[in-house]
Amino acid sequence: MQPPTSPDRRGMAHPVQIALSGGKESMKAKLGGPTFFTERSLAAYLAVSDRTVRNWIRRGELPSYKLGAARRIDPADVEDFLSRHRDEAS
Repeated sequence: MQPPTSPDRRGMAHPVQIALSGGKESMKAKLGGPTFFTERSLAAYLAVSDRTVRNWIRRGELPSYKLGAARRIDPADVEDFLSRHRDEAS
């Protein structure tokens, strides 16, 4: 059963109610994985420290987006970064 999406005093439904009203299909679509990496999630993904990721960003080697106090890194930029740093066999 779907939760009701009753309007608030302004006549608008609460965002949480709207998100919940989509049902399981909507939740599965949102749980598909992170769209962007955080510094910490990228560090874990690459098995390096958070500080290493911050240094790459500070030096301009890895582009990032600053959203408030947090940084987000686009997976496409990570792929580009990794391809530039790939160690070719000699």
